[in-house]
Amino acid sequence: MTVIDNDTDVVNAAVPPTMAERITLILEQFDGAGTELTAEDLVQLTRIPRSTTHRILDQLTQLNWLRHNRFGYRLGWRAISLGRSTERDELRAVAAPHLHQLHLHTRLIAHLAVLDGRDLVWLDKIGGRCADTIATRVGGQSRADLTTEGRAMLALMPPEQVDALYRDVLGAAALRDLHGRLGSIRTRSGRAWDTDPRGVATAAAAMRAGESDHVQLSCISLRGRVPTEQLRRVVPLLAGATRMISTRMGE
Repeated sequence: MTVIDNDTDVVNAAVPPTMAERITLILEQFDGAGTELTAEDLVQLTRIPRSTTHRILDQLTQLNWLRHNRFGYRLGWRAISLGRSTERDELRAVAAPHLHQLHLHTRLIAHLAVLDGRDLVWLDKIGGRCADTIATRVGGQSRADLTTEGRAMLALMPPEQVDALYRDVLGAAALRDLHGRLGSIRTRSGRAWDTDPRGVATAAAAMRAGESDHVQLSCISLRGRVPTEQLRRVVPLLAGATRMISTRMGE
């Protein structure tokens, strides 16, 4: 990123001397995706000259590091995506030993997924030589409402948020059916199990992490060609693993 700085009105010795440091200082004022600041707020917080602040904000907005409306500036999709990638890497690292233990204990295929809009993204899959028997792929996506894992995560969302995600892709009857299924899962605190038409049974336990303005919904699951009742018996194992993962992520 190149920003030309012709300001000569820097009188405060505490102001960072380089443009990279000034950009960093501005971005550091945003605590999260929900933080909204005006240009004047940023001038006061950073002590960077007003004209320089405006030039930096214009370029950060053009490059999608920030977004701007009449109320002020917020983090843009590029900054949020970078933060999300870091969070996902951390989640995958924390969850990995639990996925391995679940696979070793049950001989089923263990998965880790996160919710991304109306889709879920598969972050990890542990199953040894049997992994290829289940049609999921690390880095791949599936529509959340069509999977047991996705429904477990959606059940942790308020119903009105689910409406906002799916009202454009589901008819009224299908949306009512989805809400009915999510209601049952909510009574089990985000734990779900089901068998798809191909005979693959899935048990899943969802969890949440993050602040109120940026909650990450994720899920661990076990899949295999076994009776659904057999999978129901491993739900306590999944629930215990999610508790340990959530505790570690919150540290």
